[in-house]
Amino acid sequence: MINLNKDWILKKINELKLRPSRGNGQNFLISLDPITAIIAAGAVAAGDRVLEIGPGFGVLTEELLHAGAHVTAIEYDNKIAEYLKKTIPKKYPHEIIEGDVLQIARPEFLEALGAYKVIANIPYHITGDIIRLFVESTYPPTVMCLLIQKEVGERLTAGPPHMNQLALFTQWSADVEYIETISRKQFMPAPEVDSAIIRITPRKDVCATHGVTKSEQQKLFSFIKRGFAHPRKQLANNLGVQKNDVNMSKLFDFSRRAESLSMDEWITLSRSLSE
Repeated sequence: MINLNKDWILKKINELKLRPSRGNGQNFLISLDPITAIIAAGAVAAGDRVLEIGPGFGVLTEELLHAGAHVTAIEYDNKIAEYLKKTIPKKYPHEIIEGDVLQIARPEFLEALGAYKVIANIPYHITGDIIRLFVESTYPPTVMCLLIQKEVGERLTAGPPHMNQLALFTQWSADVEYIETISRKQFMPAPEVDSAIIRITPRKDVCATHGVTKSEQQKLFSFIKRGFAHPRKQLANNLGVQKNDVNMSKLFDFSRRAESLSMDEWITLSRSLSE
């Protein structure tokens, strides 16, 4: 087991002559506690197939391997990817893939994994892209346990009147749980905000869960995007509804903002305006 602390991380940074990039989300954990917590949240067990995004120096990777998982790790940074290929023990079943997860995790790639989990301390600047990529995939994971910004974690698990578009789409496709808060002091370099572990469990038959057809879902998603086009504006402005339209006023209060609507209200409103 790695004796993880600030000195160990600093040593690795110096060995590889790295300049941790905020743009690439390179904030390295300096404590094993969050790693233990995220593995527990994902209920990682022997024989699990795990996809890890942004493995960094491989601390979470090795803990996953020690738990008996087969790990496929995708690392964007060339120096770190080469380091991992040399240092992760060959006796453990794993692959280190260098590149951009948003380009690599295509349907054919995910299908080849079989049943898999996503367990990762992800680059925060692409949190939304990563979550939507997996929960809306034809081959979603059985569960995602992610370390993300605390504020984003809180919004993902919020309900009306604090919804945003990412939360709405994520909750449409999955159950989302806030597991625990992780202090910014647990990272090097320390980010400006605290973090959180969240667990996302994709649903198997999303349309049936919400009582809609696939055609209705497509129209609904387009409708929601219009509703959130300018989040601070009233729905009347975003949806092009005339404020003096008496019939529309009877149908719904279009002075509301998109963040205040529940999922059922979006479905009802979309159907009503499509008639």
